[in-house]
Amino acid sequence: MTMLPRILLPGDGEKVQIGTTTQTTFKAVGGETDDRLGIFEHRMDPGAPGASPHVHREQLEAFYVLHGVVELHLDGETFAAPPGTYVNVPENMAHGFRNPYQDQATMLIIFTPAINREEYFRGLAELYADGNRPTEDELLDLMARYDQFELTLDGTVPGWGRH
Repeated sequence: MTMLPRILLPGDGEKVQIGTTTQTTFKAVGGETDDRLGIFEHRMDPGAPGASPHVHREQLEAFYVLHGVVELHLDGETFAAPPGTYVNVPENMAHGFRNPYQDQATMLIIFTPAINREEYFRGLAELYADGNRPTEDELLDLMARYDQFELTLDGTVPGWGRH
């Protein structure tokens, strides 16, 4: 694949609205980076539920908080992440995030490899469109198609053991 240079200015990039509280802007997607890198600007309104603890089996995920405070969950620990916080999440490590605070928060979500990761966010937007409330089975199916596996209450991935 021949990659071309690309410049996205503030506000540029495809945007998807996830429910009423979250907007994700695609800054770099796998199809433009030979599947090496995905960068998504993830804006959460106050009270946004974010992503419950989960693992990725084949992708490293990283977070960089741009503004506001994000509550991050990493390997059983939960902490407030102010602007400038960087978190690297290796494959198979439990992680999640949300915005329980009173101010909007924005962070970059980075994936490598980034094979079709934007399709997960498009799928979420579709499931939550027009005030819809997806079923747990619909969400789990979407996650499994894009290397995302939610943890059960006891901290395990169903059929996969503790993480």
